[in-house]
Amino acid sequence: MKIFDTHCDTAYVIHRLGVGFDNNETHITKSKIDKYDKYEQMFAIWSSPKRTDEENWEHFHAVKAHFEKEILPYKSEKFVPHLAVEGCALLGNDLSRIDILKEYGVRMMTLVWKDECCMGGAHNTNIGLTDFGKQAVRRMCELDIVPDISHASDKMAYETFEIASECGKPVNASHSNLRSLREHTRNMTDDMFKELMKTGGLAGLNFCCEFLEYIDERPATITNMIRHLEHYLELGGENNVCIGSDFDGIKKLPIGITGVESHDVFCE
Repeated sequence: MKIFDTHCDTAYVIHRLGVGFDNNETHITKSKIDKYDKYEQMFAIWSSPKRTDEENWEHFHAVKAHFEKEILPYKSEKFVPHLAVEGCALLGNDLSRIDILKEYGVRMMTLVWKDECCMGGAHNTNIGLTDFGKQAVRRMCELDIVPDISHASDKMAYETFEIASECGKPVNASHSNLRSLREHTRNMTDDMFKELMKTGGLAGLNFCCEFLEYIDERPATITNMIRHLEHYLELGGENNVCIGSDFDGIKKLPIGITGVESHDVFCE
């Protein structure tokens, strides 16, 4: 089986825990992925709203160094790791940092995480892209870094679609589900997914119970995951939907999912 996952927080978490990729604590580990014929993973490095922009920039480098020491050495034909950014606060209104991130191998950037940053507003706001944010999205497209609208406000998402379409480049929603099945601002509307498809981008199915179905503290199930997947397909997304597990970034997993080793259960 071949797996491609567009979002996890494993690199960030193993740095925080001070452990290697061969640990036994995280949702994704070296031993857990060995079962797959090929495993390709986007490892996101998060910008925390509790840090200043400069602190996030410095922290990114610390996590990146740990990623290069503990994860990158395992790269092979069977295991392909990629770097991503979650939350562009680390840019600090400096476009040149996008070029630096490209040199580091960053392939995708989640534009915002929560509230506001230099890029604009997150899903819990009605704020779109700032002037800097518009310039930054255009620069990402020029450098073939995919802008990611997971966590973005609806206004920011549509503005990003417009800029990327002008550039002829894709937009991803690396770890987002569908609002028509689970009413949550972190999820996309059907129309947003249709606009994403027009750009040729990908939507990654998020395993977080809160974005799948979460009633009276009861965790979601694989059935809830399949409902979102089937609706993505009903909207014509057979070439635009993938897995965006959010492993090591979520506290409660759906019943039947224990970590990356469970992908084959979901995909059967």
